[in-house]
Amino acid sequence: MSVISNACFVYVDIHVQITNKLENGEDLTLHCKSKDDDLGVHLLHRDESYRFRFCPHLLGKTLSFCSFVWSGQVHWFDIYNGKKDNCHYCNWRITHSAACDDKGCYQYNNNPP
Repeated sequence: MSVISNACFVYVDIHVQITNKLENGEDLTLHCKSKDDDLGVHLLHRDESYRFRFCPHLLGKTLSFCSFVWSGQVHWFDIYNGKKDNCHYCNWRITHSAACDDKGCYQYNNNPP
């Protein structure tokens, strides 16, 4: 991932938004990373969002993943995978059972990255 101030010269930059939609109003702690960048830990209250953007790798090798913590449980999910995702504005809703975008909901990964 690139820092927000970097410009994409070949591809359009990717915008990711993650919103806390935990059903019982719990706070969500998230931590997003890629191979090259660590975006740090962020606390989201109910309905709050965290946003970042980056320039994708030319060969579709971009992989960004996030861990999500609530009620002492840790879950993680590939929030952007350049080999399968084709969104330029990737909007995610985090619920107890899945990470959801405009196409559907997806189970969290079982094993940590």
